[in-house]
Amino acid sequence: MSQVKGTLNNVELLGWLGSDPEMRFLASGTPVCRLSVATKRPTGQGTNGQWEYETEWTSVEAWERLAERCNTYLHKGSRIFISGRLRTDSWTDKTTGQPRSRTLVRANDILFLDPRPGVPTEVATVTDDPASEDDDLF
Repeated sequence: MSQVKGTLNNVELLGWLGSDPEMRFLASGTPVCRLSVATKRPTGQGTNGQWEYETEWTSVEAWERLAERCNTYLHKGSRIFISGRLRTDSWTDKTTGQPRSRTLVRANDILFLDPRPGVPTEVATVTDDPASEDDDLF
C-alpha cells in the first residue's frame, strides 16, 4: 500500500436550525455558539409513492466573530449553508470517570440563506477568517 501524501477534512451542510443558537463564553472571553442543524436525505419511495426522508442532526460550533453573528441573526428554522471541518473532543467524565467523546463540525463559513424582513433578498456570508475586514453583512 502506498503512503497517503495528503488528507482532507472538509464538511459542507445545507439545512435548518432545529433550535435557537446557544451562546457561551470561555474563561478567556472567547464567544462560542453551538448550532443544531437538521439535514434530510431521501430513503426511497413509500408504499403511497411519496418520497420518504430521514433527518440527520449535526452539532456545529462557531467561534469568535462568527459565533456572535450567528447568535445575533439566526433562530430556530433558519436555513443555512455551513462549510467547516470535523472535530472530535475527548475527556474523562468527572462523575463516572469514564472516557467520553463527541464529534462536531467546527464552522469556517456560514451562509445565511433566509432574507431579512424589509431588505432585498441576498445571501449574507459570515466567516471566521480574521483577514476578512468586511463588517457589512447585509
